[in-house]
Amino acid sequence: MKHQIVSDGAQRLLGSPELQARLRELHQTIRARHAAELAEAGFLWKLFLRWQIAVEFRRERRKLVPSAHSLYSNRIAA
Repeated sequence: MKHQIVSDGAQRLLGSPELQARLRELHQTIRARHAAELAEAGFLWKLFLRWQIAVEFRRERRKLVPSAHSLYSNRIAA
């Protein structure tokens, strides 16, 4: 089988159970780090903390997920 570039590689990767599990774990870790502060925060501070959690998650997610300009092969080389 020849190596070929696939057009839906990004969707395959984002739909993979392994990546989804890693992203869930990452989100849970970040929320756990801020849990104590969220529990005692007022309304506006909770909004700010949720925004901060979202920013931190996106920053860490960017390290895990390849760029939008990546090319994907139909085979993974060992």
